[in-house]
This record gives sequence, C-alpha cells and structure tokens, in this order.
Amino acid sequence: SSGINAEYGGDKIMVKLSEWAKKKKVEYFLNQIILTYLVFKRSKLVPTSAIDGMQKNGAGFAGFASYLDLDPSDPDMIAMPDPDSVTQLPWDKRIAWVAADPMIGGKLVDHAPRKCIEKSCVKEF
Repeated sequence: SSGINAEYGGDKIMVKLSEWAKKKKVEYFLNQIILTYLVFKRSKLVPTSAIDGMQKNGAGFAGFASYLDLDPSDPDMIAMPDPDSVTQLPWDKRIAWVAADPMIGGKLVDHAPRKCIEKSCVKEF
C-alpha cells in the first residue's frame, strides 16, 4: 500500500499523485477500472503531467462497454483514480498502477465490483 489516504469530496486532504510520482520517479500512470469478475477491462496510460487533471476530473469511458449493466443511452462513465491503491510496478519503476472507480453523474456506480466488495467487507466486519 502507498500510505496515501484520500476520499472523493470528503474531509480528508487528497494527496496529489503527481507529487507522489515525483518522489518515486514515476513517468506514467496506468489507471484501470476493475469490472465484472474482477477483471481489468478498461484502462488509460497517462503521463505523470496529466495525472492531476485526471485526479480532479477523471477519465471518460463509454459506460455501456463496461459490462456494468449500462446501455448506450446512459451518460459517459468517469474513472476516478483511487490514490490509496497506487502501486509502483516492480518490473518497470517508471510506471505506477492505480485502480480507478467508475462514476456517473458525480456518484460512484453502485454495482461496480470494488464498491460491492467494500460494502460486503463492511457488513462482515
């Protein structure tokens, strides 16, 4: 774990991934949405110079292509990188992987796998 603690729009201060990248000498971020069956289906590789904008505004994806029970009439899905998940790749230190949470209309998609797992873990403990 990176030790970065952040929430979307919460009271906690969101650490800029670009600052983390500078310390770690990371040049690129691979932002991935974890979808059905916990398979990585959608991703964007962006240079570190673009990660602040992505952390603030997300990256657009067609929701109907995500296997999340959405159709072409649904609005675009925005992938918001989760700073708590950032991991520098051991085989290529220039790249960091970060999980991205799918959002529609400013809200996390209720049936996204990471959110469902989080809900079930909270219920269990």
